Amino acid sequence: MSWHDFGDGRAVDAATFVTAARTLLDAAVAAAGGGTETRTDFVSGLAACLSTTGPYATLRLDAGPAGQEVRAEVAANADAVSALVLDLVRDAPPAGRPGPADIHSSCVGYSWIPPVVRRLIAGPELHPARNLYNEWLWQLVLLRDALIPFTNAAEIPVLADADGLTRLREARDWFAVQVMTRRIPHEAIVRFAAEVVAGERADGAYGFQHGGAVVLPPVALDGPLLGPAYLLTRREITLVPEEVSFFVPGEDQRATTLSTPAKAAEDIDVVALSDRLVPGAPGPGRTRTLTLAVGFDGHEWTADLGQALRGHRYAARPGGTPQESTPDSATWSGCAVLREDGAVTVPDGGLIPTGGQRALALALLGKLRPGNVVLYTGQEVGGPAVLLDVRG
Repeated sequence: MSWHDFGDGRAVDAATFVTAARTLLDAAVAAAGGGTETRTDFVSGLAACLSTTGPYATLRLDAGPAGQEVRAEVAANADAVSALVLDLVRDAPPAGRPGPADIHSSCVGYSWIPPVVRRLIAGPELHPARNLYNEWLWQLVLLRDALIPFTNAAEIPVLADADGLTRLREARDWFAVQVMTRRIPHEAIVRFAAEVVAGERADGAYGFQHGGAVVLPPVALDGPLLGPAYLLTRREITLVPEEVSFFVPGEDQRATTLSTPAKAAEDIDVVALSDRLVPGAPGPGRTRTLTLAVGFDGHEWTADLGQALRGHRYAARPGGTPQESTPDSATWSGCAVLREDGAVTVPDGGLIPTGGQRALALALLGKLRPGNVVLYTGQEVGGPAVLLDVRG
């Protein structure tokens, strides 16, 4: 007897999946003797497994290489998604179908907290309860991990099938190794996200389109400049005619060094700009590039979105002591940077105003060579740097 109606493949959101999985929980509780206390212990066991710290955690994010902004983003979102899943579990209505009497669980053997151990090892007749509890635990751990790449986790349609989310086992294990043992490449987050929602493998991509929606870092979809740089957001829009397309960076271009700060009369940094994403021609392996185009008064400037997002990831974030005045640095025109054909180096630092405009700042990040660019909000900055002033 199946615990769900996902058939051979269906996209479901987190609430739908948790409600279906309640069938497993209800069956496990009944097989363990029933009672509110049994259910409470089982949910507490899940909470321990969804923690990112401690001996029962299935994804430890309190260890590994320290001092990484990407690790902080992933860990914070993992905790937020864990809280979402637990809230859904506590609020889930009855699934409306009888649960299985027993099940062959694919669980890899997650640890049980002591109250669960006492409930499940008292005798051989509890074997079905152990299987049902293990499978419920396994499926919800997979759900939590599947949603970690996304800022809008509650809205994400996860591709489930006859085995629930077991199809993600190898992809999830690969992703777990990435996030627990090394600096987490952005490509790894995108690759796992594509497995989750599309059942596809994306290599070398910074985003993708699937099923009438695009998945990109939120700053590419009107998100705040100082918001997440590594996580992804899904939005129901289409940019290209293909059902599935992977967005990859354009080639690095030659570098140009600016020589003289531009005159203020050339500057458009405080004027409202239009912006749009322009797809490139189809490439190998269902890939495309995307160009960010910003325009004003009939003029348009462009930057490769992949390079812009790389610049956004590498730019230093505010963290120093706020200053009362702007540093005495040469002011460079954003227009002068954007009109160059290739990547741009600003000598000896300097300040580039953006008027707080997200698209302008992102386009500039696609032109400036990464390495010493700071998203400047008035903080104290040590050493020479290009200050991209993102204050409105």
